Amino acid sequence: MRLHRPLPLNRAEWQNVALVLAVALTDAALGSHVGLPALYAVGPAFAAARGSVRHVCVIGLLSGVLSVLSALFTSSVGTQRMVVALAAVAAVTVASATAARARLRQERRLADVRQVAAVAQSVILSPPPEDTGPADIAVSYVSAADDAEIGGDFYEAVPVAGGVRVIVGDVQGKGLDAVRTASTVLSAFRESAPDASELRGVTTKIACALQRRPQDEQFVTAVAAELADDGSLTLLNFGHPDPVVVRASGREAPAEPRDPGRPLGLEWLGGAGPGVHRTRLERGDRVLFYTDGIAEVRGEDGKFYPLSARTPLLRGADLDASLAELRRDAEEFAGHEVHDDSALMLLEYRGDVRSNETESLNESWTEPRNDTAPCADVGLGPRYAPSCDMCALAACPMASAARR
Repeated sequence: MRLHRPLPLNRAEWQNVALVLAVALTDAALGSHVGLPALYAVGPAFAAARGSVRHVCVIGLLSGVLSVLSALFTSSVGTQRMVVALAAVAAVTVASATAARARLRQERRLADVRQVAAVAQSVILSPPPEDTGPADIAVSYVSAADDAEIGGDFYEAVPVAGGVRVIVGDVQGKGLDAVRTASTVLSAFRESAPDASELRGVTTKIACALQRRPQDEQFVTAVAAELADDGSLTLLNFGHPDPVVVRASGREAPAEPRDPGRPLGLEWLGGAGPGVHRTRLERGDRVLFYTDGIAEVRGEDGKFYPLSARTPLLRGADLDASLAELRRDAEEFAGHEVHDDSALMLLEYRGDVRSNETESLNESWTEPRNDTAPCADVGLGPRYAPSCDMCALAACPMASAARR
């Protein structure tokens, strides 16, 4: 026969026991001319707030025993006051046990919901893959929502043949709608990034996915980037804060496109496509992608956080530690903990050469057929753009803009 040892009392349960004993000592100290029999009911009442049903019953029993001992000490056994005191302890114990059971049921339900939410959040925002081609990548995310790990900001990195493609962005708005829109963007990016022959084709897929969303009033600012094995970096900026290139020599400069691009989801406005910036990275160069949650941190004097002046913090030996140091510095600048959605991605170019197996795959790589699609005329990418004639979305603004 296996005996189960009882679990030791936790701090809250010991506090409830101490409360009942304190009532008993106070009752004994005041003597029979005062008497505090009704106060013994506070024990089970307080136990219901943090204890289990079993603990509430134990505290109720202890309160009843001490109430009887108090009656013996004051020679009030059998009196109306004692009967009322025991009845009060019994009634409060039953009510407290019922309340404790309901509280525990609610806590278990909430724990299940949080577990499901944590799994969903890990699917939406996953850490960078171990193989990120020619780059080392670190990410950092802070959500404005309590008990949440994702908001309207997002990031992703996908290794591809000959390099790696990344995206960092921010959904207009807050709440669950923003999370759903971020999930739409990330799903489209993950699906198209490994297959599209060029980066514009990836962003076209994202734009089309957003047009199929019922929340057509939402738009997304984002930066999509492609880093090739030879260090060439291509950035497509859709109305997002410019990334910062931090050279190994210590110099830094914003990766600012000559012509700004409009956010994704606003294709109905027509006009030019995304802002394009191209540069070449050398071994050890780093690129910081960020959302406005970190750039719009205000100090006590109302000034914005000088992110461009804090880039030396990003030269630490460890990428994750560098991002943590940047966040700590931003909170010190603000004078308080920062509560706003913000995503950070720090990419360092290693200059690694792919393995022979991967190189052979690159040599046999075949680009998709050069189909012509109306969407290409909107500046969203000439190849791999889905044909607007076959799109299930009626009256697509992208096709309308192409016909103008």
